[in-house]
Amino acid sequence: MAKRKEISLLYQYNDNWIGGTYYIINIIKALNVLDDVEKPYLTIFHNSEESTELIKSLNYPYIEFQYFNYNLNIVERIINKLGRIILDKDFVKNRIGNKKIKNLYPINPSINTSNIDGFFFWIPDFQEWYLPDFFSKKEIQYRKDSQQYLVNKKYPIVFSSNNALEDFDKFYPNNKNKKEVLRFVSMVDENYSSIEISELKKKYSIEDDYFIVPNQFWKHKNHKIVLEAAKVMKQRGDKFLFVFTGKEYDYRNPDYTLSLKREIKESGLEENFCFLGFIDRVEQLQLMKNSIAIIQPSLFEGWSTVVEDTKALNHVILLSDLPLHREQIKDNCIFFNPADSIELADKLLFAMNNNFRTSNFDMKKDQLYFAKKVISIFN
Repeated sequence: MAKRKEISLLYQYNDNWIGGTYYIINIIKALNVLDDVEKPYLTIFHNSEESTELIKSLNYPYIEFQYFNYNLNIVERIINKLGRIILDKDFVKNRIGNKKIKNLYPINPSINTSNIDGFFFWIPDFQEWYLPDFFSKKEIQYRKDSQQYLVNKKYPIVFSSNNALEDFDKFYPNNKNKKEVLRFVSMVDENYSSIEISELKKKYSIEDDYFIVPNQFWKHKNHKIVLEAAKVMKQRGDKFLFVFTGKEYDYRNPDYTLSLKREIKESGLEENFCFLGFIDRVEQLQLMKNSIAIIQPSLFEGWSTVVEDTKALNHVILLSDLPLHREQIKDNCIFFNPADSIELADKLLFAMNNNFRTSNFDMKKDQLYFAKKVISIFN
C-alpha cells in the first residue's frame, strides 16, 4: 500500500482576520471529502491549544498537532529588515523542531526552511497596490518588500485567484517563481439549518425581512455605500432593513464603525440597521440563508469568503463589480458599482420584488476539485 502523503499547515485563530482562519479550516474540510486512500496525513502547527478545538471538531482521521509560535519580536523584525536591505537575507528565523517537515503551507518568511521538504508562500491579493489610502506607508512598504524578497529568492507562491496571479506578473514581470492558483471553496456544515430562524430573529430583535452584510468592519469592505443606498431608499419611502455582522473594529481606522453608527443616527435610520457584531458562525450562516439577499459591497477582495458562503448556501447576492468577483461567481448574483448608491438602491429594490435565483451551485464538484488541487500542488 502506498504511503500516505504528508501535508503540514500553519494555523492561527485570529478573529481580526477570520477569513484567514476559515481558509485553513476549509482546506481541512475539503481534504476530508476525499476517498480515504487519498486523504493526506496532516500536521497542524498552531500557537494556541484552545484554537485547535475547532479543527478537532472536524474529525479528520489522520492528523496531529504541534505547538509553534512563528511570530518574531519587534527587534528581530528590524534586524531582518536591515538584513534584507543590506544582504537580501533574513538574519533571524524560527526553526520548527529538528525533524524533517514535509509540504508546509502557507509558510512564513520568518521560518527557517533548512528542515522543510516542500513549501509554498501565500499571497491572497495586492490590495495595497490599488487602495494605498487604506494602509500606512510603513505597512505598504513592508508588503512590497516581502513580495520583492520572494521574487528575489524565487520562492514558490500560491495565489487565491487568477486575478491575483495576473497582478503578480504585472507588478513583477521578470519573476521566476513557481506559481499556483488555489481558489478555496467554502465547506458549510448543514447543522446551521437546525437553528430555528424565528428564534434567531427573536434573539437579535430582527422584526422584518432583511438584507445581510456579513463582513468585518474594515474600511475597504465599503459598508458606507450601503448606508448611502439606505438614504436613497428612505427618501423614496421604501421599507427595508439591513443586518450587519462582523467584528466592529479596524486597527487602521479605529473610529470607522462609530462614525457609521453616528451617521445612521443623524440620518434617522436607526430602525433600518441592526448591528450584531461577531456572532457564532452557524448563526451567521442561518441568517445569511434566510435573508432577502446577501450584500458584498467590498472595494477589493482576494477571494471572498462571503461569496463562497453564498454559493454553498445556494443563495443570492448583490456584489460590487470587481474583476475578482466576476471571476468568482456568475449565477444568482447582481453586480453593482461600489461607488454608486442610487444604482445599489435600485438593485436592492429589485431584489426585494423579484426572485432572481437562476440555478443551483454544484458545490460538491467544486469542493472535490479544491481538495484535489491542494494535493496536486505538493506533487
